[in-house]
Amino acid sequence: MFFTAALRDLNKLNTFVRVAQHRSFTKAAAELRTRPSVVSKRIKELEASLGFTLINRSTHGLALTEAGEGLFQHCLQTLVKLDDYVTERRNLETGPFGTLRVQAAGEYAGAVLAPLTIKFVEKHPGVRVHLSVAPDNPAPTEDGFDVIVSSQKPSLPGLVGRDLGAIRHVVCASPAYFRKFGRPKTPQELRDHNCLADLYSGPKRWPFQTASRPLLVEVKGSMSSTSHDVLVQMALRGCGVIRVPLHSVNSDIAAKRLEVIFKKSSLSPERMCVYFAKSKQLPAKTLDFVNFIESSLKA
Repeated sequence: MFFTAALRDLNKLNTFVRVAQHRSFTKAAAELRTRPSVVSKRIKELEASLGFTLINRSTHGLALTEAGEGLFQHCLQTLVKLDDYVTERRNLETGPFGTLRVQAAGEYAGAVLAPLTIKFVEKHPGVRVHLSVAPDNPAPTEDGFDVIVSSQKPSLPGLVGRDLGAIRHVVCASPAYFRKFGRPKTPQELRDHNCLADLYSGPKRWPFQTASRPLLVEVKGSMSSTSHDVLVQMALRGCGVIRVPLHSVNSDIAAKRLEVIFKKSSLSPERMCVYFAKSKQLPAKTLDFVNFIESSLKA
């Protein structure tokens, strides 16, 4: 099969794709571990061999020509097909292997994902998992991860998600707090208590189910935090009532350092999802991890 000289030089095509992606010789050079001058030379040589201009250069930066945009899109389509083939063959030949990069919120990563990850690695010795811990509530950084476990959908395009189920929450306080201020008999009485909450990204009204209808109780308190761990520490010191995920206070409840109230009427509308790239052929390490986490949490 005959190919033009330009299309036989995959190194220059690869350089062009990097430049087109970043719209920068400098960033492309950094990714390719070479100098910007080398990148610029490769693009000029590629344009000369093709016979048309790919990139317009100006003081405002780089812009693809119509021909350049067309070639870029064709290259991307070809690379996707190649990547799908390589992934499919690798899955068939070797199964799950390599490093899997996972991101999750701090307390969820420690309390829920870490134990499951240990079991997953034991079953898949060819896989190494890097579990990156993000802040509890802010949106995940989404940079270079194979899997993102979050209660918020990442803004990165091209991701699909699977629901992992509700994040069970509990309303609780220390025995010392209840002895000093009394135990509320109804959710509405929480309005008169010192409720410690996340005033920035968390719910300002706590959800309950009464006999007749759902109920949202607006809460306020003398202190707040974006961290569930901090809220738990405040509650342990008798500062007030908190509403946090059950997994963050399981040990404190078992040790009777915290007491749960409204166990039957407290609602948990928050849900956790696992996000990963939308692809016909996911690497076996990613697909197996997602399936394992999903089946484990829904068991």
